[in-house]
Amino acid sequence: MGSILVVEDEPDMRDLMAVKLRAVGHRVRTAITGADGLASLREDRPDLVLLDVQLPDTSGLAFCRTLRSDAEIRDTLVVMISASASPDDVDAGLAAGADDYVTKPFAPSALVARIQALLAPAH
Repeated sequence: MGSILVVEDEPDMRDLMAVKLRAVGHRVRTAITGADGLASLREDRPDLVLLDVQLPDTSGLAFCRTLRSDAEIRDTLVVMISASASPDDVDAGLAAGADDYVTKPFAPSALVARIQALLAPAH
């Protein structure tokens, strides 16, 4: 299974995602802020970043743009999660470089399935 970095400041949501992802065999690390997430990403690059749009120190959009502009980490998969489901917000997330955009609330099993699909080897 893959390695995943969960960047989420809400403890209950962060813990839920980590538990569900570990249950299917992923290695999971967590970060609370964008700065901690980027540092963790550069230190030990995961296969995928699960990224909240609303972080205490930056937006997930800015985080994603920073990731995509860095040659060493730009090909890391990113799934954004957000409470906002407006088409403009989804478009903004994808335009910032997210590979997928999931709106809260979501079924944990659906999120895991989407992550599994992104991490699956190409056929």
